Amino acid sequence: MAESRQESVVTRIRNRYINLTPSERKVADLLLEFPGDIASYSATELAQRAGVSKAATTRFFRSLGYENFEQARHLAREQYNLGSPLYLLSQRPELQLADSSLRKQMEVEIENLSKTFEVLDIAYLESIAANLLRAEQVWVLGFRNSYILADYARWQMLQVRDKVHSLVTESATLAEQIVDIGKNDVVITVGFRRRTQRFLQVLKSLRQRDVRILYLTEPKVGASINYATWVLTAEVSGTGIFDSYPAAISLLHLLTSSMFNQSGKNSRERFKQIEELHEELADF
Repeated sequence: MAESRQESVVTRIRNRYINLTPSERKVADLLLEFPGDIASYSATELAQRAGVSKAATTRFFRSLGYENFEQARHLAREQYNLGSPLYLLSQRPELQLADSSLRKQMEVEIENLSKTFEVLDIAYLESIAANLLRAEQVWVLGFRNSYILADYARWQMLQVRDKVHSLVTESATLAEQIVDIGKNDVVITVGFRRRTQRFLQVLKSLRQRDVRILYLTEPKVGASINYATWVLTAEVSGTGIFDSYPAAISLLHLLTSSMFNQSGKNSRERFKQIEELHEELADF
């Protein structure tokens, strides 16, 4: 039936609702509120949830013009597989997590992402990305957990541009590296709580040398942001004794993606050369 693919199950219910019997309307009301139940339940389960007989459910779908329930369910599943938000609504019980702390952690991470991006000025972020592309060199700095994020930022940006360096290495002191940083460079300082005294000392030293600084940290960080040229913040509150960094990773990903998009042909050519070297070196 070509028509059945042009008119959704929900549309059919709405168009024919006035002509349905009282028992059929009970099924209709259930499905209008939770259309995904058509795809996920059997006819018997639908009847039970609507509080009617299976025969009434069968009559309901025939009243809509379907040959049987299975035909309607097939069409509903097509909408579900296409990701239609309407057909993702279902009364199926939510996944019962054995550990309630896991659910709490999920909620906190989602809230952290929301808070991080709700206050983000995308034009400001794109301006930072443009400055990172124009910089003669980019340096990254982080201690403790922030070191991991700084290293991630360096790895991401190396895909987009050259001369991205880590300021924390085992082969040299910070002084031996900072001496090479010029006014045309940018230093990305990742400093989430708890910040070490060495980190704050480096911020001060860079500022005194008129080096441009991008500071990635948590909101309400305090006076240390006064050393920075630009500041990006990410929520890192966790449910236990440790902070959690998915929002920070996501923010770095967005920043690097903006760099890639602005760089255009240059980044694509760099990607191509890197992939050719991967093949030559049999990296993967």
